[in-house]
Amino acid sequence: MIGFLFVVFLKNNFTAADIAMNSWSVSIRMSSLTLMAEIIAYSFDTIILLLLSLLVAVYSFLKGYRGYAFMFAGSMGGIAMLVKIVKILVHSPRPLNSIMEEARFSFPSGHVTSTIVFFGLLIYFVWQHQRSYNVRILSGLFFVTIEVLIGFSRVYLNVHWLSDIIGGYLLGSFWLTFSILLLSISRRLVNEPQDSR
Repeated sequence: MIGFLFVVFLKNNFTAADIAMNSWSVSIRMSSLTLMAEIIAYSFDTIILLLLSLLVAVYSFLKGYRGYAFMFAGSMGGIAMLVKIVKILVHSPRPLNSIMEEARFSFPSGHVTSTIVFFGLLIYFVWQHQRSYNVRILSGLFFVTIEVLIGFSRVYLNVHWLSDIIGGYLLGSFWLTFSILLLSISRRLVNEPQDSR
């Protein structure tokens, strides 16, 4: 959270890096990269993630993982609201040379922030219930890879500045950590077993 606030209050200091990255993304444009970035943009839209989160929460609840189900739904709903509030407060305009049309303000990237929480919670569940070292490592690598691709796609499409992506990573990581800690504390208070059954 401290890192996120640092980016918020010193966002103007990122102007040179933002412009440089924006110009670089224009210089590497090609049809295949554009198609990939657009597919990622539509696949991980905030609305899509909220719907997927609802499905994951319902499935988890039906399987007996009640604590995880409530955490997943609450965390995703909470981060969606938090991103909207921050966008309004920071009031940062988007780049003018974007490939796709995007409404609302730029900071932080909603795609990056939401996917950090969404996939982070999925990976957390895997690590809690999967003892295989290889599965844990592969899930972690998947998480890092997908987040790098999403961050790159938002800059490549010029719908976000580099500072929006950094802010999204930091805010999403904070909210993910907060959600997991909150679940851990609630389990201890009610003496609930680790798998939330």
